[in-house]
Amino acid sequence: MTLRAIVVDDEPIARRRLRALLVAEPRVEVVAECEEGQDALDTVRRLRPDLMFLDVQMPGLDGFDVVELLRPDACPAVIFVTAYDKYAMRAFDANAADYLLKPFGRGRLQTAIARAAALAGTADNPKRLHALIATVRAGQPLRRFLVKAAGRAYAVRVEDVESIESADHYAELRTKTGTHLVRETISAIERRLDPARFFRIQRTANVNVDRVKELRPAFHGEREVVLTSGRSLHCSRTYAAALTRLLDS
Repeated sequence: MTLRAIVVDDEPIARRRLRALLVAEPRVEVVAECEEGQDALDTVRRLRPDLMFLDVQMPGLDGFDVVELLRPDACPAVIFVTAYDKYAMRAFDANAADYLLKPFGRGRLQTAIARAAALAGTADNPKRLHALIATVRAGQPLRRFLVKAAGRAYAVRVEDVESIESADHYAELRTKTGTHLVRETISAIERRLDPARFFRIQRTANVNVDRVKELRPAFHGEREVVLTSGRSLHCSRTYAAALTRLLDS
């Protein structure tokens, strides 16, 4: 069986090298190349390939985002292409997910293709991929938010967020360029944040400590938190002392 494949990588040199290796693989026919996540989503939905060589670390939507945004019945077999560390490699192995660790050779590529061919079209494939993503992300602080709006999806980097504020069952991510709404509670987000970077200042708001410009005294031991954008948020007395210590450290 010939596997119709797409190659997804933001580095042109990496795409060319992989395609050059795949020329000698009669089991694989490359039908498209993509250099970013949204293009990969559109291409998978349009061409319905059997196999996707997917770079994990890309700007915008990364490889994991792409898998999460695909419907299970539309997700091809995936061979992740990655430069991840040893912890992540153990997660890939534990979930029986195929990966190529950069730099890789022809022998490792052939092994991955053989495993992917056995999984192509199986119902178990999406479950394994989502289990892998959950395992890897559980071991790392949140690096980016996946925002869905108007039928599209885009990524917001954690370091670009100055505050996270509660909005009923949603959370508002406030950045220099605007407000982004995600369908997740502020408490759920807080559990995945780096506590050295984000700090809760009241029941309904967290701030990025790197975006705090000034703390101003308020009544009864409370504080006004002035952010680099000029916005000001109230810090309750419960959190004021700990925030002051964190900023002084």
